[in-house]
Amino acid sequence: MAIFGGQGVTLSLGGQASNAIALQAGEAWTIPAGVYQIQVGPYTTVQQYDPITTIWRSVGDDSSAMKQIQSDGVNYRLANQSGCVVAAALTAAGSGYVTAPTVNIATTGAKGIAIVGGAVSSVTVTLSGANYVYPPEVVFATPPSPGVQATGYATLTTGAVTSVTITNQGAGYLTPPQVGFINDPRDTTGQGATGVSVLTGAGTVTAVLITDHGNPTTSVPNITFTPTNGGSGAAATALMNFAVTAYVAGTPGAGFAGAYEVIVAGTGMPALSGNAYTNPNTQQSLIRTKPATIIAALSSTGFTATGQIVMSGGVIGGTTSSTTAILLIGGTGQTSAPTTAATLTLSLGGVNDFAYALRS
Repeated sequence: MAIFGGQGVTLSLGGQASNAIALQAGEAWTIPAGVYQIQVGPYTTVQQYDPITTIWRSVGDDSSAMKQIQSDGVNYRLANQSGCVVAAALTAAGSGYVTAPTVNIATTGAKGIAIVGGAVSSVTVTLSGANYVYPPEVVFATPPSPGVQATGYATLTTGAVTSVTITNQGAGYLTPPQVGFINDPRDTTGQGATGVSVLTGAGTVTAVLITDHGNPTTSVPNITFTPTNGGSGAAATALMNFAVTAYVAGTPGAGFAGAYEVIVAGTGMPALSGNAYTNPNTQQSLIRTKPATIIAALSSTGFTATGQIVMSGGVIGGTTSSTTAILLIGGTGQTSAPTTAATLTLSLGGVNDFAYALRS
């Protein structure tokens, strides 16, 4: 991109001549230092670097509305992760690991790291405190980087903290982290609660973090582990940030009216069962799903693949490379339910996108 200046020329994007950025699937772009209003396309997110986990996290909502950020030139980026590996579900922790094994992700160029040991299994409430009006915030000390911070929430009984529920077990703690209880800002009377955390996970892999989403793909790559100092048995499944790129008519259905039908395809990130440890903040929570909108062609016998238009591929989080959509919204002239349901088999992958950055 050319850089130029002169009388009457406003350099609105860190000295660059354009504020429009084209992002191919899998591409990321570091935002120059400054304060910006950012508008992203449907597949791009504004991300901030997390120094504890060493991964990038999307910030703000997923709408196309302008977002304001203040970049120091290294801590914010734009990323089009459609079709890419963005997280990994740890399905087996293994045993006997002295040091973290190497994470191998097939074919895509994606990179990840494994964290060994140090997950919070529970919190013992040592003092319940008294006079709490609202449950206090539970705060855990951070683990060494790279690691995953534990999170949880407190439960009150008659104004006293009686238990702590762990929502993220964390990973990489060398010693049980300190636990703090911070009053809700509306609560001026609660005081005195204390607790002690209990660790588990010695010799096991407690988290897998994706540090580079790599290149887009149409299939889910395998993840394997190479022990560097003993240990075996760890397993993980790649979590994908797929977009819908095309469809094939499955069951064509019957009883449709109008020139076209609008199909909204896409479900939320599927529930992950059988996880070795509970850490949704570094697994399914990193995938922000969106519905996909397709204008599907009709014939006298139902749906066809001719004339199809994918208006918005959405974001389909998942662990498989194909999925099926059903008719959700009828087309023009549809006055009653179709007599036979229709299904579409979706092709998934990456989609090119754009963003605009206006310097304040």
